[in-house]
Amino acid sequence: MPVLADEGFQGPTKEVFQTPHWFDVEVGSAHFYLNKATGLTLFAALFVGVIFWLGFRQARIIPRGLQNLCESVYDFVDLQIARGVIGEKGARYTPYLLILFSFVLVCNVLAVIPAAQFPATSRIAVPMVLAVITWVMFNYAGIRANGAGAYFKELIDPAPTAPFAIRLLLAPIEILSTLIVRPFTLAIRLFANMFAGHLLLLVFSLGADYLLPKPPFVFGVASLLVAIILTAFELVIDVLQAYIITILTAAYIGGAMAHGGEHEVAPSEDLAEHAPTGVPVAAHA
Repeated sequence: MPVLADEGFQGPTKEVFQTPHWFDVEVGSAHFYLNKATGLTLFAALFVGVIFWLGFRQARIIPRGLQNLCESVYDFVDLQIARGVIGEKGARYTPYLLILFSFVLVCNVLAVIPAAQFPATSRIAVPMVLAVITWVMFNYAGIRANGAGAYFKELIDPAPTAPFAIRLLLAPIEILSTLIVRPFTLAIRLFANMFAGHLLLLVFSLGADYLLPKPPFVFGVASLLVAIILTAFELVIDVLQAYIITILTAAYIGGAMAHGGEHEVAPSEDLAEHAPTGVPVAAHA
């Protein structure tokens, strides 16, 4: 009987993130399809909607069970993020921040769920859509709080009392930062962390699968232990990334509302906007 040659370790391929289509439908020039990534994205959206609907369907004065869980998440987002970063006026944006936090959290945690094992946010399309919605939201908040004229005037001329040369330098920086850089970095931060984390898990999981049957077995056991540790670490990162994108969204909304000096700024707002930015980089370093 011939002995099969060892083909060596087969690492992750692009098919991990470009999953096969379950079906394809072409309507004229439009191409519709469904695969694992889009399926998990739809599942996350439905899951969040159903959980909150069930939690508040028959709300009681003294919450318990699922209602208690839903109210705890709501209170956390409302008090610690919406009001804590934006101020009392931030309560108006609590529903959006709650949905954003819950949806991203479920999408991320799917990476460590055995039946799914794929974070929907590791596909750039999902973070991009969320970033665009956030972009619309914080610009809307700024226009609503200060009026379109005052909002865009401060955007174009952020330092009216500065020398003309400084104003000329600051104007394109402020426009580029607010209208392009903020949504871009918001999307890339979430996508890059989830993509890198999932890829790292795959490398050690496949390494354990390849090395465990081979003597001296120590390398396979070590790879398996690292994969288990990274899974626990990835779960922490999943929660952290959901928190970061939500608190940065709140900071952007608060900053837009602050144009014109009419916004009630929470004491921790400056820290909320700047402190978390370096966390994702360090998390997967």
